[in-house]
Amino acid sequence: MTGLEWSPAAVSFRHSPVPSERSRPATPHPTESSAEQVRERTYDEKEVAAILRRATRLEGARGTSTGALTLRELEAIARDAGIEVALVRQAARELDGGPAGSLGVALAGAPVRRTIERVAEGEIGSEDHERLAEEAREVLSTVGARWILPGGVSSIGRSLTLSGFTGTTSVEVTAVPRAGHTFIRITTDRSQLAGGLFGGIIGGVGGGLGSNVGWMLPAFLHVPAAFGVAAAAAVVLGAYGLARSIFARSAKRLDPRLDALADRLEAIAQDAASRRSAPPVGP
Repeated sequence: MTGLEWSPAAVSFRHSPVPSERSRPATPHPTESSAEQVRERTYDEKEVAAILRRATRLEGARGTSTGALTLRELEAIARDAGIEVALVRQAARELDGGPAGSLGVALAGAPVRRTIERVAEGEIGSEDHERLAEEAREVLSTVGARWILPGGVSSIGRSLTLSGFTGTTSVEVTAVPRAGHTFIRITTDRSQLAGGLFGGIIGGVGGGLGSNVGWMLPAFLHVPAAFGVAAAAAVVLGAYGLARSIFARSAKRLDPRLDALADRLEAIAQDAASRRSAPPVGP
């Protein structure tokens, strides 16, 4: 045969350049975390307080709580939010004992009576009483005044009570194990100190010196009687300011040590309970 022979290998096909899926540039899809960061809303202080109040009311409406939060529950919320627990306790102290807390606190300059509470996981035993009492004695003896124990240490079952005076301030420390926890309470009573300062300084200095100034100025300097009354009032106010300053300074020196004592007693109780619940080592 003299014609051209056809062969499939001699035929080639040229396709038009159509971009394939693989050659297309990849479009980045927003990840879930980045999308959440874009959409995440922040709340200011008032909104956070309003949300917590509303949540506690809803919880109370369900009958699962009273609609209020304890300090321990607030501490748990703070831990989840990454807030230092010590700052929550400081805020609670300022709320309870700050100048805006009550008229008596504002007038005296510090709370006359104060209660500090801690809750430790686990229950202490009677063998832990000596360690807790020694810790309390060590802290209270370094306040600056001599620690006196008229009531001493009282142990009833696994409960511990330690009472005494630091200076003229009455202090009582209790540790009570119950329902898988140890409840620690420190109560202070500064009424004796307040009575001595305000009664002695205002009554003695303000009343005695103020009354003499009130009549001596008009009598010897021949000034109007109103000037003598104003001078007497100024002496009384000065005596009150002095008494208030001494009382507030005494409370400011003692209260941080009591807060530190409560934290240390909580740590000791929790450590003792964890040691007791730990499995025995060895055969």
